[in-house]
Amino acid sequence: RSNGNNGTNMANPPVTITDDVQGFWAARWSSAALGWHKRDVNPHLQKYNDLLVEKDESNRIFLPLCGKSVDMAYLVSNPKVSHVVGIDIIKQAAEEFAEDHPTLSLKEFQPSESCDATSSNSIFHGDDITIIVGDLFNLLQMESDERSKYVTLGSTVSTEYDGSTPYLFDSIYDRASMVAINPSLRNDYATYMGDILRPGGVMLLVTIDRRKVTNDASKSDGPPFSIDESDVRQLYESQGWVDTVELLEEVDDLTTDDDKKRWEKKGVLELHELVFVIRKKTSESK
Repeated sequence: RSNGNNGTNMANPPVTITDDVQGFWAARWSSAALGWHKRDVNPHLQKYNDLLVEKDESNRIFLPLCGKSVDMAYLVSNPKVSHVVGIDIIKQAAEEFAEDHPTLSLKEFQPSESCDATSSNSIFHGDDITIIVGDLFNLLQMESDERSKYVTLGSTVSTEYDGSTPYLFDSIYDRASMVAINPSLRNDYATYMGDILRPGGVMLLVTIDRRKVTNDASKSDGPPFSIDESDVRQLYESQGWVDTVELLEEVDDLTTDDDKKRWEKKGVLELHELVFVIRKKTSESK
């Protein structure tokens, strides 16, 4: 997973992951400190998955900073979904997902040197699923035609994609992405989400809100970083591509004594999960 530290606006040099950040996530994976990974399908996805597949068929879904989430397999199993694309900076995530889901027949594919703009050294393709190993922001910053070729490169989807139009997604599922990136990159992130989403498309966003803390550091600490409703509205309602931002629900995330003790050690006394649906305008005007 990538949460690059360089650049805060589109005019700056390309936003890329730093070695320190990549090392941070690599260390988490090597030590199996995967607090964000859940063994079961996320209940918010189960409850609101119809929002991600509003077309009758051939829905394309993007999962930024996907890790080895079982949510990807859940989405692939939906007959209305034609292609699930995830990206993560850690190759181990894709390898373990492939091992955990053998029926998806994921195989590693080496992209050509002409695709060096992504700094990815491998792509995993399976039945209706692609997992890119590389930096999220590098992928998002590619020109739309190059990104379209890259996302479909070597997969069965490429036989169905003629390259005449940008390969846009019908929906985006962000459960642990925006809360993982450096807060200084959120505006760039939100802008790029609009670039890859088709007109009328939908984004299902899950954030955490460190609502009550013992000190300021506990509020700003991360990842995962705290993003409350006002943060989401300020960020996305200012984006020209956004039609509506709706808070679907909020859930108390500290329901067990173990959870309360674990977060209390971090100075967090109240923690909520917020679920939003963000809709893109049906026209291309911004």
